[in-house]
Amino acid sequence: MFESFYGLGRSPFSRDVPTSELYKSIILEETLGRLEYAAQRQWFAVITGDCGTGKTTTIRRFTEVLDSAKYSVLNLSDSKLTPRHFYKGLLEQLGCESKFYQGD
Repeated sequence: MFESFYGLGRSPFSRDVPTSELYKSIILEETLGRLEYAAQRQWFAVITGDCGTGKTTTIRRFTEVLDSAKYSVLNLSDSKLTPRHFYKGLLEQLGCESKFYQGD
């Protein structure tokens, strides 16, 4: 409805907004800088924030500028992960088979 009113080609509030079209706010630039700092030192980084604040979009933007031959980005975006499912998700993204059983 508002898309046609404002003459927009698509919804500006969807998850698939092209990262090249993001507003380069001070917060976005600072977050990208901190992620780059962590990547250069081979650290793990965690992004937290309220729903709809752009965490996933920021990670998408960051991964587009990284050298995929040099860096691997693991993205677990579930706020209710148990430790078991956290490690299972990491292993799966690394291409490893988790050896968890039903009774574990």
